[in-house]
Amino acid sequence: DFLPVHERITFKLCLLTYKALNGSAPEYLLDLLPKRQTTGKCLRRDGDNTLLAKRYSHYKSSDGAFSVAAPAAWNQLPKKLRESSSVDTFKSGLKTHLFKQAFE
Repeated sequence: DFLPVHERITFKLCLLTYKALNGSAPEYLLDLLPKRQTTGKCLRRDGDNTLLAKRYSHYKSSDGAFSVAAPAAWNQLPKKLRESSSVDTFKSGLKTHLFKQAFE
């Protein structure tokens, strides 16, 4: 019934991201999430609800920053999960996804 530590951290990170993107977290968190810019061209990623993942090569410690870690974790989730209609649906689906990832 308990997730391993790494998956628990991912759970909390993704839940905060979901809430920020859906208006139920402090606004400053949304400001930390870099969104992909859509262009006039039809790109494969347009409309798939992914975030722009920042890459920092100079300082490894920056990988723990919310603006770096949240997009990386969020983009690893299945599209259907990212598009959940409610927090409860998202939490349930996320926990199932992370359990499968940890124990399979």
